[in-house]
Amino acid sequence: MRNALAILASIAIFAPAFGQDSSALLRNGSRVSITDVSPAGITLAAERGRPAKMESLAQVKAVAGPLATKFDENRALASDLWRAAARLSRDDEGGAEPLYEKLWLQTAGVSGPTRADIAAGLAACRVHRGALATAIEPWVEWIRQTAALPSDQLGAQRAQLGISEPTGNWIDTLPPIWTDSTAVRALGSQSVAGSSAATTHPSGDDLALIYTVAARRDTGQPWQIDQTHALKDPVWANLAGEMVLAESDLPDVRAEARQRLIARIGSDVPLWKQVWVRLALGRSLILETGADDRRAGVLNLLWIASRPSSPPALLALALGSAAKGLVLVADLDGARSLLDDLERRFSGDPILDSPGLASVRRAVAQAPSPITASTPASSPVPPPDKE
Repeated sequence: MRNALAILASIAIFAPAFGQDSSALLRNGSRVSITDVSPAGITLAAERGRPAKMESLAQVKAVAGPLATKFDENRALASDLWRAAARLSRDDEGGAEPLYEKLWLQTAGVSGPTRADIAAGLAACRVHRGALATAIEPWVEWIRQTAALPSDQLGAQRAQLGISEPTGNWIDTLPPIWTDSTAVRALGSQSVAGSSAATTHPSGDDLALIYTVAARRDTGQPWQIDQTHALKDPVWANLAGEMVLAESDLPDVRAEARQRLIARIGSDVPLWKQVWVRLALGRSLILETGADDRRAGVLNLLWIASRPSSPPALLALALGSAAKGLVLVADLDGARSLLDDLERRFSGDPILDSPGLASVRRAVAQAPSPITASTPASSPVPPPDKE
């Protein structure tokens, strides 16, 4: 009997090591059963017909049971990520970004919801402060991680990043158009390759290539791709790819890319996407040699200016490009008017220091001051009042 009692006592003492379930106390106050803890996240046990799934460590406050030790090894990561997210939610990007930077380096090579949380937060901080070129790498990393994310985490991160499409990955204020800068040149100098796979959405690798080529184009570097071949490549068969190809130095490539972009315009297309398309069409058309094409390009760009809800950064891009187009059609009064508007409304915007605006300033400085600014004639490609 004494031996039996001793055995039972031993089993009781060592029960946690032989199958006791672990549970996690989440930040929202709920307690859930878990089967693993790692830098990738916590794995919630399957229960009541719900399959097992992994959540970000940011959601975890404490762990009880055999997995408590593993959580202790990752407690600092979980706490720092939760603090970073809390600061970002209060629009304190200055306090959040250093934490995200540290976590980004700390989790290099990790895949899963925790890494996605970090990538989304870091990209959001950089987008919010206008450091768009440096936002590409974490945004692309986030896209690579999205397949493994729970729907609620995915939705929250889309909102955090400024992605309005419920199932999309495009950040509304981040089209593949750049203003020359050191950061953009660094982006353009990277060596990247697309996935070469046809999918509903471009992969992270596809977008890394597209945005890097755009950075090369806008800083005067060689594109390093076969632009004619790109028209047939699935990597480029998307909104951003067509926008980049619309500014090709090959007229046939530009024309085909514009036709594809025009087909994307419709009454049911959200405003952010219409702005992207009009921006690309306008910048593409002013590259043509004909005055009518250039005027049509200016009209597409001024269409953006006529929408009060257009994002300020994209509005500045549109006005700057339109001013350049007006110089090309010899409407220097109109160019001066747009330049004055830009300098008054967007003081400090990087576009004001761009080579394109410098050329506009030189052109208008040589013309006599106007009495009234002129407006370019209308053009049917595409109709500016089409919603």
